[in-house]
Amino acid sequence: MTPINIVFIISTLIFGITNATNHLCASVCVCEEDTHSVKLDCSRVYLSIVPPMEHWPWNITHMDLSFNNITALDYELSHNTIEVLDLSHNRIKYLAQNAFGGLGHLKYLNLAGNDIQQFDENGFFGLEHLKSLNVSSNGLSFLPDRLFYFFIGLQELSLADNPLVHVDPIHFNRMINLRWLDMSSIGVYSLQPNIFHPAGQLEFLDLSSNDFHEVPTDALRSAKMLNHLRLSENPLDVLDKKAFRKLSTLEVLELNSMDFLKTVEEGTFSDLTSLRVLEMNYNRFLSSIHPLAFHGLFNQSRPTLQELDLEGNFLNFLDQFMVPCAKMRKFNVQRNPWYCDCNLRWIKECDIQKVYAADLKCHLPRKLTDALIVDLNESDFECPQYGDTQQAESAHHHEVVVRSMSIGLAAGLLVIIAFGIAVIFKWKAVKTWYRRERRGPGAVYYVKARANPREI
Repeated sequence: MTPINIVFIISTLIFGITNATNHLCASVCVCEEDTHSVKLDCSRVYLSIVPPMEHWPWNITHMDLSFNNITALDYELSHNTIEVLDLSHNRIKYLAQNAFGGLGHLKYLNLAGNDIQQFDENGFFGLEHLKSLNVSSNGLSFLPDRLFYFFIGLQELSLADNPLVHVDPIHFNRMINLRWLDMSSIGVYSLQPNIFHPAGQLEFLDLSSNDFHEVPTDALRSAKMLNHLRLSENPLDVLDKKAFRKLSTLEVLELNSMDFLKTVEEGTFSDLTSLRVLEMNYNRFLSSIHPLAFHGLFNQSRPTLQELDLEGNFLNFLDQFMVPCAKMRKFNVQRNPWYCDCNLRWIKECDIQKVYAADLKCHLPRKLTDALIVDLNESDFECPQYGDTQQAESAHHHEVVVRSMSIGLAAGLLVIIAFGIAVIFKWKAVKTWYRRERRGPGAVYYVKARANPREI
C-alpha cells in the first residue's frame, strides 16, 4: 500500500465521514469549491485505488483521478451529482460489471491511456446522460454490439489508438446526436457504405493514421453534415475526382504526411463546394497537382477556398490559374523544390504573409538555388529563348559526350590495371606455360596393329 493511501485511511479515521470534503482536500486532493459544487483534482498523487465513494463530497461535480496507479474498478461507482470523471493515464485492466451504473448524472468520462482490453456488453449501463466518452489508447480489439446501446445523447466519442481493425455500423445505430468522432490509429482499412447514416449530426471525423488505400467515399457520404475530415497518414497514392464526390458540406480537409501520395488529378476537389481550408503538408512524394484539381470551386456563386497549405511536398511547379492565390487568406507553399523560371513568375503576385515566405526558396535553376522568392524580382524568373535553348542543348550534348568518354577511358584504365595485377600474381604459372608452348609437343610412338588375331 502506498504512503498516500495510508495517509488517506488515517485521515479518514481522524476527521470522520462527516468532514469528508475537508478530509479529501487536506490529505490528497486539491479542491475548488463554490456555493453549489466542489471540483476535486486528485491527479498525479500516486493513488492505487479510487477513494471510496462515501468519502466524496456530497455536492461534487468534477473528479480528476488521472495520472495515478489505479489498476482496477472492482466495485460499482455510485454518486448523484458527479458530472465529470477523469480516470485517464492509469493502469486500469479490470472493470467490474456495471462499474459506472450508479453515475446517472455523469456527462464526461475519460478512460484514455489505460490497459483495458475488453468491455462487458453492459460496461456503460446507466450512462444515459453521457455526452463525451474517451477510450483511446487502450488495448481494445473488439467492441461488443450493445456496448454503446444507451448512448442516445452522446456527442463526442474517441476510439483512437486501439487495434480494432473493424468497426461495425451497429455501434452507431443509436448515436443520433454524435457530432465528434475520433477513429484514428485503429488499423481500419475499409468502412461499410452507410456506417454513419444514423449519426446524422456528425460534423468532425478523424480517420488519420489508418490503412486506407483509397478514400472511403461512400462511408463519408453517409455523414450528411460532415464539416471537418482528417485523412492524414494513410497509404493513399493518388487522389482523383471520385475521392470526395458529393461531400458538399465539407469545410476543412486535412491530407498531411502521406508517404505514398504522388498525384492529385483533375477534379479532385471540384465537389467540395463548401471547402474553406485545405491542408496537404509534408507529403514527401507529392509532385503533381493537376491544373484543374480545383475546377469549379471559384465561381462567383460559390464560396472560395480561403486557406491552402502545401508546405513540405515535392512540388516544383503549380499552374498559375489553379487557385486565385492573391484572394486567399493563407497561401503556404514553402519548403518545396520550386523551379523558378518564367512559369512560376505569377507567384510574385500572391500576397504571401511573411511567416509563409521565410522558407519559400528556389531549388532550380542553379543560379537561383536557395534564393528567397520574396527577394527576387519578376525579371529573375526567366525562361531561355530559342537561341539560348539551342546553345544550352549543344552545351549539354557536349557535356554528355565528354562525360561518356571520360567514363570509357577510366573503365579501360581499370581493366589494364586489373590485368597487370593478375599477371604479377600468376607470373610463375604464366612462365611455365610459355616454356611448355615453346618446347612444342613431345614424341609420339605409333604401333601398327595386326590385322589377323591369330598373329598375336
